[in-house]
Amino acid sequence: MKVFKLPDLGEGLQEAELIEWNVEKGDTVKTDQVVVVVETAKAVVELPSPCDGVIAKLCASPGDTVHVGEVLIEYAGVGTDSVSVVGKLSDASELKTEAQTESFVLADAARVGATKSKVLELQNIVSGSGAKQLANQAPAEVMEFADRLGLSDLLPDYAYGSLTRSELARIYEQRKAALADSPSPTPNAGANVVALTGAAKVMAQTMAKSHQLVPAVTLFDDANVSHWDKQEDISVRLVSALVAACKAVPVLNAWFDDENLSIQLFSDINIGIAVNSDHGLYVPVLRDAAALSAEACRQLIDKLVAEVNERSIKPQKLLGATISLSNFGTLSGRYATPIIVPPQVAIVGIGAVRKQPWVVDGKIKVQNIMPISLSFDHRAATGAEAASFLAAFIASLTQG
Repeated sequence: MKVFKLPDLGEGLQEAELIEWNVEKGDTVKTDQVVVVVETAKAVVELPSPCDGVIAKLCASPGDTVHVGEVLIEYAGVGTDSVSVVGKLSDASELKTEAQTESFVLADAARVGATKSKVLELQNIVSGSGAKQLANQAPAEVMEFADRLGLSDLLPDYAYGSLTRSELARIYEQRKAALADSPSPTPNAGANVVALTGAAKVMAQTMAKSHQLVPAVTLFDDANVSHWDKQEDISVRLVSALVAACKAVPVLNAWFDDENLSIQLFSDINIGIAVNSDHGLYVPVLRDAAALSAEACRQLIDKLVAEVNERSIKPQKLLGATISLSNFGTLSGRYATPIIVPPQVAIVGIGAVRKQPWVVDGKIKVQNIMPISLSFDHRAATGAEAASFLAAFIASLTQG
């Protein structure tokens, strides 16, 4: 039977949440007709049918998490020997043993409380006759294997290749045994447990990764913006100041490679703008911000925010930021310790502007003061460099 499996959606993404079907069982579809909408950790993606055919079965429901290589659609009326797979799925068959267990049984075996037979199946996969071959798989495949065992928290992206599948299975067994020996917590009868999906899930994973990897330091300071016009476009002004600071101290407009201990500096300034939406936190990228006029900057920000809120933003618009900006002060808060998103080196956080006493020409006056928080990766930049960056940022905000 011909089937359509979830394709490799790029950027190391190994799963997606099914948002909605555009077809039903019995429908006739054409090649490239959009049949399903899914949400990855990066964005909402429309997937087209890889062939003409009649829908025999929809193999997942809205809200389900589907892994790369798992079947989305079965087609009727085509040869039973043909299989159509879209994307980089050459490794899907390698997850089956000679016993021909069901596809992706690892996702079930990884759950705490899996049956003994499931655990034995897992052991056969990683220690049977094909163990030597599996141990030499590409890092991306080892990464997927770790994700399916629930062990992706062990290593940063660059280090997945240092563990074999056999080693991952051994660690999984150790964790399972430890959990089995621990008393089960008594659930709160009134608790409402909500599993993280989509943007909320990737945010949790990214924050945990950053905490593990990045020796971050945060500097705090204030800018007197009392001279700003009441109609001042704050977002555009912040982008302009960030561009000025990046030009003054380029080492913060960079990526840090923790595997090779190297810094990649960028001539373009691509600013990740944090956008809070009903669907979670997204960070679309304002590309080549230094080349944008104030008007073009405003229009592009509005367009990116609208696409986030409409869940229509393309994955490529969320990639490639060289530094990030979070204006959390539009909601509340003065100072923060913004979390750096690796491999970026820095992020600037802006708090709520407040009226407060300020010394002007030797006299205390009430002024509009903007609190600023700069987090930076201390492996890539010194404290002096970060302080110079912050000074340049404030100088741009406070100039006439």
